[in-house]
Amino acid sequence: MKFRSDFCLCILAFLMNRLTAYNIGIGKTDITGPAAEIVMMGFADVNETTAGVLNRLYARAFVIEDPDANSRIVFVNFDVMSVMQLVHQEVLLQLADKYEGVYTDQNVILHATHTHAGPGGTAGYNLYDITISGFVPENFDKIVSGIVEAIDAAHNSLERGVIRWNKGEVVKGGKNRSPSAYLANPASERALYNGDVDTTMRALHFLGEEGKLRGVLAFYPVHPTSLTWKNHLISGDNKGYAEFLLEDELDNVIVGIGISNAADVSPNLIDNGDGTYRGEGNTTIQSAEIVGKRQYDALSALLNTESELIQGSIVAKLSYVDFSNVSLTETNVMGNDSYANRTCRAVVGQNFAAGTEDGRGAEANVTEGDLRPNEQLVSLGALLQETPKWVKDC
Repeated sequence: MKFRSDFCLCILAFLMNRLTAYNIGIGKTDITGPAAEIVMMGFADVNETTAGVLNRLYARAFVIEDPDANSRIVFVNFDVMSVMQLVHQEVLLQLADKYEGVYTDQNVILHATHTHAGPGGTAGYNLYDITISGFVPENFDKIVSGIVEAIDAAHNSLERGVIRWNKGEVVKGGKNRSPSAYLANPASERALYNGDVDTTMRALHFLGEEGKLRGVLAFYPVHPTSLTWKNHLISGDNKGYAEFLLEDELDNVIVGIGISNAADVSPNLIDNGDGTYRGEGNTTIQSAEIVGKRQYDALSALLNTESELIQGSIVAKLSYVDFSNVSLTETNVMGNDSYANRTCRAVVGQNFAAGTEDGRGAEANVTEGDLRPNEQLVSLGALLQETPKWVKDC
C-alpha cells in the first residue's frame, strides 16, 4: 500500500508540473501601530483615538513568478485605510536596496483593505494628516517595515504550485448607502446588473506542489466600517474578522480578504431614519463579526466547491495618468470655456464635510447633495483666501 500511495504522489507531482509554471511565495507580518492616543484614519474625527487592540493588523504578501518568462508580481494585502503614496514610495526604496530591480513600481501592488480602525498619520499630506494632528513616524515605520518583511517572507518561500479561482455570493454582505445617487446612472447601465450592489466574492487559491493549500486571496466589495467613529480599538473590522476566522480554521494557511468595487456599499444594513445606518449587532463589534462571518462563510464554501485552474503568463504594467488634465469625449458640453472638455485639479467641495451614512462629518450644517452654498463655510473661506479663478471656471 505504501508503494501505491508513493506512486500516486509522484503522478500528482508530475501533473502539477505539467499544469503550471508558477513559483508561489506567501508571507505575513504584523503591522499593528501605536495602540494609544493616536487618531484613527478613516472617519476624520479627532476624538477617535486608539486605546487598545481588538485584533491585530497584518500585511499579507503573495509573490507569483513565471520562471519561463523570468517575470513576477507581488501583491500585498494589508489592513489599513488606504495606500498612502509616501508608504508606497518608501516600500519601493527599501525593496530596491534589497533586491536590485527584482521588485519595482512596475510589479509591486499594494492593496489596502480600507479598515477605518487603524492609527493614522502616514500620508505626509495635510489633507489626510490634519485630523491625526500630524505625521506619526512610529506608525509609518511599522507599516513600511511590515510590508517589506511580508514580501521578504514570500520571496524566501517560493516553490512550485498552482493557482485556482472561483466565485460565489455573499448573503446580506452589504447595502447601497446612496441608492438615489445610483439611480442617476443610465437605465441601460443599471439593466446590466441584478441590483445596486455587487454581491460576488472572487477568490484565488494557492496550492503547493503536492496539492496542499498554502494561501487564499479573496476580494469582496463592502466597506470595513462596521466599527464606527465611536470605536477606539485597533481592528481589521469585518474583513479582519473574516481573515482571522479562516486562518484559525485552516492549518498554516495565509488568508487575505481585500476590497474591490465597494464604492457606496455599507456593511451597516439598518436604516436609522435620520440619514445614517447602523449594523445588526447590539454593539459595533458584534456588527463587525456578523458581516465578517458572512464573508468567512462564503469564502470557506468556495474552498470546497469547483474551481478553475489559472494558466498563462505573468505580466504587470503600470501607467501614470495626470487626472487633472484628461480630455473628455462624448460629453454634453455646457459652454465653450477651457474646462468644457477636460478635467481640472482636484477640489474638495463643501459637501465633503457631510461624511457618509456610516459616519457623519463636521457639524457645519452640510448635507449630501445640497448644491446651495453654506453661508458659514462661505464666510470662513472668504477670510482664509479668495476663491481662485480656475476653481470657479472648473
